[in-house]
Amino acid sequence: MTPYNYHWRTSTRPRILERDGYRCRRCGRAGRLDVAHLDQDNTHDDDENLLSMCRRDHRRHDYASWKAKSRETRAARKDAGRPILVMCG
Repeated sequence: MTPYNYHWRTSTRPRILERDGYRCRRCGRAGRLDVAHLDQDNTHDDDENLLSMCRRDHRRHDYASWKAKSRETRAARKDAGRPILVMCG
């Protein structure tokens, strides 16, 4: 089940956007906003863990964890395509 369910879309996200004045809390931009999890745990929806951010700042905030996950995924895919070498002795 995705953590971004009906309750997230209809209650949590709108409440945080309203609390933050429909502006990015990092740069002040208005417009298309995300609600970011500060601890990057998308199941931790306490208000103090959520912050309205523009797409640019949200991506900057999540970049380090995204990069690590991406590297792991690529390595796993690459290894899955290689034959396993067995040493006979």
